Amino acid sequence: MASFNRASMPENFYDITSDMLLVQPEPQYLYAQMFLGALSLSLEVPSELGLPGRTVGGAGAQYSPEDRDRLMLANPMFRDVIAANVNFNAQAGQTVRINRPVYENTTYTEASRRIPSGTTITTTPVTVGSQQTNLTLFRYGGPYDNVNSRPAPYAIEAFDANMGVHKAASIHGTHLKRDFHKFIEAVQVSLLDLAATAVYPEGMSGVNDATHVGAFPLTYRQIVDVESQMDTANLPTFSDGFRALVLTPVQVSQLRKDPEYQRSAKEFPQFNILFPGYVGSVNKFHIFRSTTLTVSNNSSTVPIHYGHAIAPGSLLAGMGRRPRVASNTNDNYGETVLVMWLADLAFGLANNALVYSVRSSA
Repeated sequence: MASFNRASMPENFYDITSDMLLVQPEPQYLYAQMFLGALSLSLEVPSELGLPGRTVGGAGAQYSPEDRDRLMLANPMFRDVIAANVNFNAQAGQTVRINRPVYENTTYTEASRRIPSGTTITTTPVTVGSQQTNLTLFRYGGPYDNVNSRPAPYAIEAFDANMGVHKAASIHGTHLKRDFHKFIEAVQVSLLDLAATAVYPEGMSGVNDATHVGAFPLTYRQIVDVESQMDTANLPTFSDGFRALVLTPVQVSQLRKDPEYQRSAKEFPQFNILFPGYVGSVNKFHIFRSTTLTVSNNSSTVPIHYGHAIAPGSLLAGMGRRPRVASNTNDNYGETVLVMWLADLAFGLANNALVYSVRSSA
């Protein structure tokens, strides 16, 4: 017997979309917040998008901000990772050069420096050394079109924007800010990965040495080795006498299973209260967990995890024009608004000797 239902007469039914938003878990973008905090900048998204007099806001409820669902992990000491921030008053492509001294290690024995009475002191001078780090300003934009491999705008139809459950400007603003923050995070992680000195677990000298999962987990002894190398290199600490160790969740799990770490690790209650992602402290490291670090398969398809041991003053940051949401003038008489974020930024390492790549296998 035929029945009257949605399947028999779909024309009589319609679906309702709630204006409630579900959680979409997001990482904190630790390094992006560090970069933005050092430059005191953010991407401000207006409530309406488009050219003046031809903007689109849209009907409906506000969309949630991009940081609503983020896992908050960081300590504000990470702002001290930025050695210098530069505000360019120039066009993209300009380079600022920043000097740092180079000290020559000569002979320091008592006898070598003794100048006996009556000795003629030489007039031939020696020179002092110096190095330079370059910071070049470039223009960046997003989001990114993966099909055509290029930055590209979002398009908002003015007619459809007035009929949505959520405001079109609010939806696109959330996506623009998330894309902006994730871009900065990815650039910072890549800089630290490529320039840092790699430190492996005992018995591992390269990423392809791990032929199976569990071959070379992160251990307390590896952390001690990293600390020893950083101390030998006379690397500075943060104001509390610690450096930062940023690890992947898998590395944190491996470390917590190490009996030597369990005996040596400490926790600071004030960190636990303010920063739930704080893992603990051991020796001269405060340990933090980040879900945006590099995990890459080696030749045996074993995931290799790239943590970072960081001393203050490691990175450089620069800005020209402030980040902004830009609208294209080709907007089909105001009917199709094209928007993207643009920013004049500079990324760089102050000194790659201040960062170590703490690598281990899954």
